[in-house]
Amino acid sequence: MKSSLQAQNIVLDAVTLRQVAWAVLGQPRPRSVRLTPDARARLSHLTDLRDVFSPADAERVGREFAGEKWLAPDLLAARPWLMSGTPPKQVVSAVMHAQWSGLVALLGEYGPWVYAANVADLQILGRLYGELIRAASQAQEDDVLDAALGQSEFPSLLSRLEATDYRQPSPVKGDLAALESAFWDAAQAQARRDWESWKVRRR
Repeated sequence: MKSSLQAQNIVLDAVTLRQVAWAVLGQPRPRSVRLTPDARARLSHLTDLRDVFSPADAERVGREFAGEKWLAPDLLAARPWLMSGTPPKQVVSAVMHAQWSGLVALLGEYGPWVYAANVADLQILGRLYGELIRAASQAQEDDVLDAALGQSEFPSLLSRLEATDYRQPSPVKGDLAALESAFWDAAQAQARRDWESWKVRRR
């Protein structure tokens, strides 16, 4: 981004450049939410959980969460075989028809929406997301921003977290890009496994 601006003879100081970069990632007001100790502890805890055991369940949950901004992008990001333009109200049904029963969950107030086949799969995704939060919370802003900007295949989880003052930098560094990729790789692997299994059962 910096090189693109320089090519147009636009020079910004480091602080302004970071603000512009966060805005490009969909976070125009980074760190505007002050977390209480309880809210900080809930960052990686389940915020919502719904059982989807039938087509009727899928339709009901789809209607209930149709207004959630990240529901459709998150569920579809892990399932490239589904149509990217699936309306939010129908995305849970589309996933359910491709994988059968499961659990729809929101991992933390600022986290991803997931569709997991069982509690064990949900725990794996929750653990990976928790590891990402712990590493990011101890990282410097430039490192978090670089990792967020480098995430082009999936929705950036780091940019959502940046709405809060969750970061408390420390000298310990973690590979944020690898941790975020690990979460999305696991979500996609689970979804693909369940999709392939469902196709076999339908033959």
